[in-house]
Amino acid sequence: MSQFVYERTYGASPGEDMVYDLEALINSYNGEQRVGCVKIGREHGRIAIAAFTLLMRRLHEGHRRSGELVVVDASGGMDRYDCHVSLISAHSVAGGLPFGCSITASWSQERL
Repeated sequence: MSQFVYERTYGASPGEDMVYDLEALINSYNGEQRVGCVKIGREHGRIAIAAFTLLMRRLHEGHRRSGELVVVDASGGMDRYDCHVSLISAHSVAGGLPFGCSITASWSQERL
């Protein structure tokens, strides 16, 4: 019973069902925003996700120094699947401004 409640609340555990649930969630989010904010790609059984929120889009359009210098802050082992999260940000007088985010299943060059 608890497994049924867990999967209904959080989606499927590892495997193809989890990827389908994730793709459905991404498509739902993109539909709500009316913009393709999040993209998912699969290659050789590995997934990669790129996220670009509406705030990040406004910063790209309005922040005059958005293309001069960016910082990539990467971390690993964020969840039980050992995914790596990279936050791309730019400098400002207020501190770092988020410009993009990627979630990958490995650090290989072709994945990044």
